Amino acid sequence: MLCSLSQPAQLKRLGRCARHQRPTVVHHATAAETATSQDAQMAKCALLEAVENTNRGSRASRARRGEIEELQVAVESFQSGQDLDYEKLGGMWLLRYTTAADVLPILEADVAFANPLGLPGPVSIGNIYQRFTSPVDGAGKVDNVIRFSVPYLLEDREGVTVTVEASYEVRSGHRIALTFDAAQVGDVKISEGLEAVIAPALLPRTPLQGLLLQSIKQFTLRLPFRSAAQVAAGLATGNSRQAAGGSYQLTYLDEDMLIGRAVALGGTFVFTREA
Repeated sequence: MLCSLSQPAQLKRLGRCARHQRPTVVHHATAAETATSQDAQMAKCALLEAVENTNRGSRASRARRGEIEELQVAVESFQSGQDLDYEKLGGMWLLRYTTAADVLPILEADVAFANPLGLPGPVSIGNIYQRFTSPVDGAGKVDNVIRFSVPYLLEDREGVTVTVEASYEVRSGHRIALTFDAAQVGDVKISEGLEAVIAPALLPRTPLQGLLLQSIKQFTLRLPFRSAAQVAAGLATGNSRQAAGGSYQLTYLDEDMLIGRAVALGGTFVFTREA
């Protein structure tokens, strides 16, 4: 049962699904409100169970994607017709599933490099996050964080972090506009094997070896970043920095789950809270 897995902390908050769900005590709530909350909890659990073992969507068959879409719509229906509480947006959100055409090729790298001998491919994709700040005066920051690794050279799935930084503006009760600013590569964590090659543990470590290790671990590359929509808008307005980079429809948001739909490029995103 996915909602009882111990690995991500946020799944513990979701509780157990269906037959394993514990009774919820709600004070000062009507019976209808309590029933709706329990129904939403069960709907979220059903959605998370459906996306499990799909490699965040890249291995989902057409039939599975259709099933997930129906379950996603069922969750979204609990907040249709009401504005989101954007104060709940702040935090780190772990990607559990997507159909976005610009993200699936990244996830498919693990599958594409698979081989019959079971050896690791040249790249392994780790966790993908969106990190939001809560909005202040209708605006905030969001980072798209991708962690990946090169087997034997970097730590497994967490060897290096790519962060795409953006700002957002709240445009309505369910929609935000994104403006991308910069991309950064850093937080390099080399493997024990590579560190042993650079500075063997049984030999005295020279200042040069120590400097090389420190330089690798502290490596950071930061570059300006603009989305295609920002570039196109910038050509029309003459200012790509201020042009919106895309519209993001947030269709569900509570303490544990965030669901979004990219308006221009299409694609859905299902996140659960990491922190």
